[in-house]
Amino acid sequence: MEDGSLADLQGLMARLADGDRSAFPPVYAILWPVLRSLTARHLPAADAEDAAQEALLRIFRRAAEFDARRSALAWALGIARWEIRTAHRRRQRRREDALAAGGDAGPAADGNMEDALLERDMVRMMEETMGALSPVDRETLDLFRSGERAAVAAATFRKRVERALARLRAAWEVRHGRS
Repeated sequence: MEDGSLADLQGLMARLADGDRSAFPPVYAILWPVLRSLTARHLPAADAEDAAQEALLRIFRRAAEFDARRSALAWALGIARWEIRTAHRRRQRRREDALAAGGDAGPAADGNMEDALLERDMVRMMEETMGALSPVDRETLDLFRSGERAAVAAATFRKRVERALARLRAAWEVRHGRS
């Protein structure tokens, strides 16, 4: 995907969120290869195609929910990731059904390894991004994630979290795509 397409995606998604139907074809043209590539890395071919289609349909159905202040690409990839997880669960259920019926679904039907690889990739990407933050931002986000807060006033801590999250978003876009 070209960098120009990434820049275009943000504006096109904003138009789609505002109800501009003419934005459907270019959004499809930009997102389809990205979603197909992502799902193909984590699912068998038949499931990858279905998951990419489901993600694209969900993106189009939920276009009005898109917040133009957020990254369009990150939003789309989050929806695709959800579809990948759904496909893994579906495959796992099919395997359980086959085993309950006395059949053998085989090792390829087990989505646990694929889930683990997907999770590992996401964790690695987040760790890389967190590594680019200052130690204070990392500590703030670790405290926030654990449900604790620094020994400062609640309002001060909320503001620190807000700023650290903004810097995390910016670092993520630099490393893993900006839309």
